Amino acid sequence: MRADEPVEPIRYDPKDFPPSYAPGSLMLVGAATTTAWYGLALGGGLLWPNSPGGDDLVIPVAGPWMALADTGCPDGKPNCPKWWVVVRAILIGIDGVGQAGGLAAMAEAAFMPTEPTRVSRPRRALPALSTDSVEVFALPMVTGRDAIGLGVFGSF
Repeated sequence: MRADEPVEPIRYDPKDFPPSYAPGSLMLVGAATTTAWYGLALGGGLLWPNSPGGDDLVIPVAGPWMALADTGCPDGKPNCPKWWVVVRAILIGIDGVGQAGGLAAMAEAAFMPTEPTRVSRPRRALPALSTDSVEVFALPMVTGRDAIGLGVFGSF
């Protein structure tokens, strides 16, 4: 961008808020996200309980962070491949971020401002029609080989 180019103004209405149903939807999405990521951690903790930090993974939200502090080779296998320790730590870190992200979405939903609910105005009544000038006819219509309908014709 050059100095002589005008800066396009940001156009938004500060009175625009999400619809009133948005916090509930976001709360459900956050709960589903946290539950899904916790399910992955729980499965890993139950399948490999003897791995370093494996017993910590069954704790929701804090478990992955506790397991991340206990990385390394399992007891009795001091010469395990280091790449597997690194991959395991990365996967546990991603799981912890996923669970925390779901909680952050639920916190956002709890404090999200929304648009005020609109109060519906009473509808105007239709003008009264006199029955003297109304002519309405209902006629059956054949619209195809196996179809029949009802047509309403008339004038006011």
